[in-house]
Amino acid sequence: AWEGMDIEEKSDALYNFTLESLTQLLDAGVDVGMVQIGNEINNGMSGETDVANVRKLLTAGSKAVREAAANSGKEILVAVHYDMKKLDTLLTGLQVKEIDYDIVGLSFYPYWHGTIEDLKNAIIHIRDTYGKKVYVAENAYCYTAEDGDGSANSVEGTDDLAEGYSASVQGQANEVRDVCAAASEAGAEG
Repeated sequence: AWEGMDIEEKSDALYNFTLESLTQLLDAGVDVGMVQIGNEINNGMSGETDVANVRKLLTAGSKAVREAAANSGKEILVAVHYDMKKLDTLLTGLQVKEIDYDIVGLSFYPYWHGTIEDLKNAIIHIRDTYGKKVYVAENAYCYTAEDGDGSANSVEGTDDLAEGYSASVQGQANEVRDVCAAASEAGAEG
């Protein structure tokens, strides 16, 4: 529906959609505690890849969440969601442009984003440097390196496995438990 819109029109559309949708949820009695404006937006959002345009969209989304929260008398956190790449560049940009948000969601996949220690360090760094809360928004690990669904695998054999985690049900369980423990130890919200 937003195809062909310029950035101002798209920002208005995003604001209106967010405000209307969130208001409907709140009016229906849904207990909303957080709204994530964008999903893994390192490389863009809503068809926009220019950083300045993405920031305009984030501003519109945040403004809509704040307005819906105020209208309903609720406190609702505004979340942005990135993977672990280029975090300082992205978060510094939000800080410099004074983008209004409360919490950073991180995607962490060890075969793309590093070690459990890297995750802990990122969480601590965000909290200490930017004064923001953090949560792990996405994490997964394979239980097999075999093709189970006919789609291309993210992990191809043993070369892509994270050190210390086998491609097994137990390896998957260990990785997920370790991510939860690391997030907790580093002071993440969840």
